[in-house]
Amino acid sequence: MEDDYKEIIELLTPRRDIKASEGLRDKVRESLDRHRRKRMARRFLLGGISLSAVAALLLLVLMPAGVTAKEVLRGAMDALRNSESLEMIVEIRTRPIENFRYIDVGEDFVTHRIRVATADSLSRWRIDKGERIAVGNGRDIYTWMPSLHLGWHMDSGETDNVLGYLANILTPYRILEAELENCINDSKAEYKAVKTGDEIILTVHAYPQGNFDNPYMFNTSVEESESVRRYVVDAYSRRLKSVSVSVMAGKHEVEVLRVASIDYASQEREICGLDAGVVFLEIEEQPAGVSGLSAEEAASTVLNAFTDWDEGILDEVMMRELADAAYREKFRGSRPISIGRSFRSGNSNSVFVPYTLELRDSTLQRHNMALQKSGSGGWIVVGGL
Repeated sequence: MEDDYKEIIELLTPRRDIKASEGLRDKVRESLDRHRRKRMARRFLLGGISLSAVAALLLLVLMPAGVTAKEVLRGAMDALRNSESLEMIVEIRTRPIENFRYIDVGEDFVTHRIRVATADSLSRWRIDKGERIAVGNGRDIYTWMPSLHLGWHMDSGETDNVLGYLANILTPYRILEAELENCINDSKAEYKAVKTGDEIILTVHAYPQGNFDNPYMFNTSVEESESVRRYVVDAYSRRLKSVSVSVMAGKHEVEVLRVASIDYASQEREICGLDAGVVFLEIEEQPAGVSGLSAEEAASTVLNAFTDWDEGILDEVMMRELADAAYREKFRGSRPISIGRSFRSGNSNSVFVPYTLELRDSTLQRHNMALQKSGSGGWIVVGGL
């Protein structure tokens, strides 16, 4: 078994001595300092894998006739090293303004344009789906909604929280690592790899992660669904050719994500530019929240504050800029009708509270307010409005 580990680790060892530029050294030092300062930052409003630990599993689950796990891993790593930039078109069943994790089997496909560029071992990327955009430069992430001229800034450690499953797509070789980690953490996942002609097809049948005693969050993300994920790798170049993700709706598969095209020869360009006029909020500068209340009482407090738009209360549960841009016009003057019993669903830290709200025009809104605890222990609103 130790020899297997050594073999995998050897594959990951660079074939040449890579010396970091002084600029890269400065970026790394700055990133480390930032991580120390922001270690306790919350992960709200976003509605390294040990290869030695998975080495044995690699050799067990990727053993189709005529191709070994060693070959697949080497090819995937080499494809990454040889491709400094790439562009992809990814189609996802979602809503244009929703967060990047969100899927909905009842929605139409929304086009996501993804660009990735790697230099000095740092990856820069951009994902644009029209009404929501995110960019990362290896140190920072910015995500924003152009129509609201509002966005958030955070450090690069939040990539998975911002993008969910799409974080794997940014670096195609990472799919193997991520799927193998999923296999370790989810013993029920089923893996199958076969070589057909010029292609290697990896199929993963995975089960939903989280608690679904209440099914509210079921099938709202790839991770929170029973999914069938198919990856097609070129048998010669070992480059990823296509990805398809389907969700099981009853006994039927519904495709919710597909990589329509991958261009490994895209031209280098500036991809991390930010839209002018967007106000970026610091994600760690969250409000304190309302304390000493149950989730139901916190939700009632928020909804009642909408009636007179009580900023003294609202500032405690959401950022002022977000409240003004997204909620003020819709909810000011509304009146709460009912509050239901709180529940949990899925794999997030949120508590959901059902409510019915009468808006100014007398229409009723029924939804589930999503609440989380802030760093100081108070309830803050993170969704469901």
